[in-house]
Amino acid sequence: MNRPALIKMIQLGRRRLGWDDDTYRDWMQKQVGKRSSTECTDRELSHLVTYLQDVGVVNKKPERVPASAGRQGRPTEKQWEYALDLSKKVGMTGTMDDPSLVTLCRKVAKKDHPRFLDQKGIGSLINALQGWIKNNQKHEQPPG
Repeated sequence: MNRPALIKMIQLGRRRLGWDDDTYRDWMQKQVGKRSSTECTDRELSHLVTYLQDVGVVNKKPERVPASAGRQGRPTEKQWEYALDLSKKVGMTGTMDDPSLVTLCRKVAKKDHPRFLDQKGIGSLINALQGWIKNNQKHEQPPG
């Protein structure tokens, strides 16, 4: 999702919650450490939108799976669901347009965007996300 769309969704959430300017800015400060959406990075804006979606204030758009999923070597819907679930576990938004997921896709699958992945590419992406999770778990365990 692009930056203007993220800001629109945040403003929609603000209106639906009936927040005045101070309440809205205090919430942003608590969530991302900034008091204005123009100061936020794309990732921080995505985090705010995800929060508003999780509490049910703004609707989640259904993730668009490419029409050719499951055919001609394209990833299946189950593979997409699994990959996006793994991406959430490493701190991403869990959407195909997450800037971090796009960057990871470029590095491990050599594709410009997750929507261009084939079976081999989604496998590489899933393996990278699983490795990331294992690495995080390894660093979280106290030595003993």
